[in-house]
Amino acid sequence: MKLEEIFTFENLYEAYKNCRKGKQHKEEVIRFETNLAVYLYNIQKELLTKKYKLGKYKIFKIYEPKERVIEALSFKDRVVIRCFCDITLKPKIEKKLIYDNVACRRGKGTHFAIQRLHSFLKREY
Repeated sequence: MKLEEIFTFENLYEAYKNCRKGKQHKEEVIRFETNLAVYLYNIQKELLTKKYKLGKYKIFKIYEPKERVIEALSFKDRVVIRCFCDITLKPKIEKKLIYDNVACRRGKGTHFAIQRLHSFLKREY
């Protein structure tokens, strides 16, 4: 697949919408949304001219449920990665996964996993 096919404005916009789910009240996301079209256009231009560079990771600690160090990319970088994964990786990997793999797959969330486990346990015991 060519870069022009992967990083279309529409694909970047879809990736943005998926990345903002549950985070629309965060300051970084709000700032990104204030000039959404400009940001997406600039990202697309940088990607197509091969001048895009990932930013630095933000490193911080969380303490619930236990202390952990988190390294997170900027929202802009997450949009780019999401776009790439959704357009190129997911379609290729999805076909090769076993039916019971429920990690981050459409229609295979927690409820599906619990039902499958229940059926396996019922059959075994």
